[in-house]
Amino acid sequence: MNHIQEELTSERILKKFLRESDFTFLEKLRERISSILDEKRAEHIEQENQRHQREEKRKELLALIESEGFSLSDFADDKPVKKTTKRKPKYKYSENDKIKYWSGVGHMPVFIKREIDAGKTLESFLITGDSYE
Repeated sequence: MNHIQEELTSERILKKFLRESDFTFLEKLRERISSILDEKRAEHIEQENQRHQREEKRKELLALIESEGFSLSDFADDKPVKKTTKRKPKYKYSENDKIKYWSGVGHMPVFIKREIDAGKTLESFLITGDSYE
């Protein structure tokens, strides 16, 4: 809640503000608030109508699905959607007698970095042909 909302929702503060304000100012403020409130009411009614229409359409579609002998589960996939696919490895290296792979994306493995610093080339770790197991 912002500062203005806090002030306006406090009955004591609001009454004090109204007592200390000029009548002409309060009339102008009331007109502005009424105008904005009418706009908000129209927006709210439109949103409710759209929500109601959407719900009616949903019910119609469910009835159509059932009338054709289907159920919602016929259309829903039981398997969760896989968000990302695993990248195919591009490089292969052996660390502590264990073969490991790196796709070439992200941080370079420490082992490969050390080997490159020692004089090997990155191409020497490339997976060639069908050497990926």
